Amino acid sequence: MMNSRAKNFWENKRGMTLITTFVFMMTMAMMVSAFLNMSAGETRELKGRIDTGKAFWFAEAGAHKAIWMIITPPAQGGGGKNYQTPAGGVTETLDDGSYNFVVTKKGSNRNITSRGSYQGIDYLVKYIVQV
Repeated sequence: MMNSRAKNFWENKRGMTLITTFVFMMTMAMMVSAFLNMSAGETRELKGRIDTGKAFWFAEAGAHKAIWMIITPPAQGGGGKNYQTPAGGVTETLDDGSYNFVVTKKGSNRNITSRGSYQGIDYLVKYIVQV
């Protein structure tokens, strides 16, 4: 037969196992929660970087369109070496984004300022082209 002292020892061990399991499960739950929170933050940051990159490429598209207008003769659809945009520039929309470019003359140079927009993010590029 088991005496009362041995019985209490094993009952205490069972209670300790339950407490240890509970602490382990809570620790694991907190670690998983922290990992998911960190992953969600990184995903939001990555989306912001992608949107900024797209705004940059829209701005680049506007600048390249302006350069094309300058180097292409009017007979071929461009504006030629004396091309300047009207006040406010030229705006074009492509899918979810848009660009606006302005070409101004300064001596033999053409200053190009292009602003790309995507999902509320703007990106500005500037070029100086010699003609």
